[in-house]
Amino acid sequence: MLRVAFALSFGLVTATAQPTPAVPQTATQAAAQLASRTASLLPRHPTVSLELQNLSTLPAGEWSTFRSQFEAELRKAGVEIAAAASAEPRVRLTLSDSARGLLFVAEIASGDSRQIAMLPWSPPPSAEEKPRINLTKKFLWAQQEPILDVLLLDSNTEMLVLSVSKVASFRLSGGNWTLSATASLVLPRPIPRDPRGRIESTPDGFRAYLPGATCTGVFEPDLKINCAPGNETWPDAQVRWITDRNLLESDAAKAPFYTTAHGLFGGADGWGSDIAPVDDACGGTIASSATDHDNVRAYTTQAVPETDALPLPGPVTALWPAETRGEVTLVVRNAQTGEYEASRLGLACSQ
Repeated sequence: MLRVAFALSFGLVTATAQPTPAVPQTATQAAAQLASRTASLLPRHPTVSLELQNLSTLPAGEWSTFRSQFEAELRKAGVEIAAAASAEPRVRLTLSDSARGLLFVAEIASGDSRQIAMLPWSPPPSAEEKPRINLTKKFLWAQQEPILDVLLLDSNTEMLVLSVSKVASFRLSGGNWTLSATASLVLPRPIPRDPRGRIESTPDGFRAYLPGATCTGVFEPDLKINCAPGNETWPDAQVRWITDRNLLESDAAKAPFYTTAHGLFGGADGWGSDIAPVDDACGGTIASSATDHDNVRAYTTQAVPETDALPLPGPVTALWPAETRGEVTLVVRNAQTGEYEASRLGLACSQ
């Protein structure tokens, strides 16, 4: 006579009963419990044929881990596994998806006898790998005129903002930036469409680099700036502007490029990612999205993402290394207000 028994962790149930949802278990814990359950339905010290089948969405790697653990636990329970598939008793283990999660069904067959052990399984939530570093963002300044770059001085209490028509000096007072002086840019030729520019500190003041002009300035005792024709090489990056274009060139590159970091070169069409190197304990590169330009994230030097994307209020218009180690200057044109917003991005190591 055919004998069918449904064995669960809570005893015998009818064929129509649904297994009670399981508490989360590791593959090792589930393998030990199911092997014990299976061995209890077998004669003492049996030699069995074993067939295992994964019909679920469990990844192959986790299934392989469970399978090896299950076989090891059977052997610990005194069950030998035969090489021949025809040996009896036959143990057939299947993992499938159910309405309540994953379900193991172990069928033990010997002659006309059939016994079934069922075990619901809820693997522990996979620990999402946290980014090794996190992006931080600190707002600095917003204005209607395009911001090309920002330079912080005097322990971050003074700020120079390079725009298309001037350089503005601000002092930090009570947590707010207050305009202290402006100096107009008198350029030898017009700035190209979609203007770009770079400002860096020098021992005597600062220098601004624009396509077709290099400007030298001081801010003590008064803010002054003088521009001359020519594209000088930037000391930090060893690149220079191309006159009448918003593209860069370098002796290390065969063709013009939009931006560069750690030997990587952005597209010359101006529609690739903005990239800026970050030189600190975290290392890597910060880059804007290559498609919609409204988010940034950090990458390793092998271009592997290391942080989640940081959403922005509009497209990136500038992304430059900052004078502070481990930071970059970000300029975004806010899609709602139309203003250009300058911020500082930094990296916080999480390891």
